[in-house]
Amino acid sequence: MSDEHPSYPNPTIVEALCEVHFRLPGGWEPSLAGELFKRIQDEYPEMEPMSEVSVQLEHGPAGVLQRIEPARQKTRFKHADRPLLIHLAENMLTVNVLKPYPGWATMRSDVLSGWRHCREVLEPESVQRVGLRYINRIPRESLDQRPCDWLKASDYVPPAVLESGPGFFLRAQTHLDATNSLIVTLADARGDAAGDPGGIVFDIDRIVEQDMGSDCQVIEDEIERLHTEVWQVFSSAKGPSLERLLRGEG
Repeated sequence: MSDEHPSYPNPTIVEALCEVHFRLPGGWEPSLAGELFKRIQDEYPEMEPMSEVSVQLEHGPAGVLQRIEPARQKTRFKHADRPLLIHLAENMLTVNVLKPYPGWATMRSDVLSGWRHCREVLEPESVQRVGLRYINRIPRESLDQRPCDWLKASDYVPPAVLESGPGFFLRAQTHLDATNSLIVTLADARGDAAGDPGGIVFDIDRIVEQDMGSDCQVIEDEIERLHTEVWQVFSSAKGPSLERLLRGEG
């Protein structure tokens, strides 16, 4: 394993995704999804139009509230033999890597391949935003396990939440500077059935928003930087028990 970006045999990542928001010189046309499909259908033979409803969390006088955003139309392309998806929506490309996580080298290649196809077909004039998000689900071994059994306090994970019983929820949204932001969510994940101890969701979302070029080298440089910072957040909160779990050491 590389000390900088280790690849564990038993990762807790259930989904990793990269979003690229771009601007087109001629505006958006729904037919562009079909043009992209013609380019990638040998590798992504399934194409499905979808409607996605986004739920935003807002904090106000009454506490944390949910705000439902208008439905976004998008098209999903499913890989032929891997748990890998590409989503194309208006001025946005998303590459979703599902479990089992194959490691950063593979994911980076998947993101750059998806963007290369998108760039050749859609010809975007610029990119405005790139986001890299990792969603971990740490399984509990018993109903009475607390977050502190797996995680330790860090800049983004306070001690009080680590000692919490079931029902905890933390969302820390930090603006690092005018163009960079980080959202860390730590939440209780209930089990699917009676007696299922469930797990702990540790969600790290790193975003850069600024006008940048659309060539693949620019995207590669940005996602490398974002991935390094996502790893630093995860590594700083990773306790000894979680390290053993990731290594498959019982």
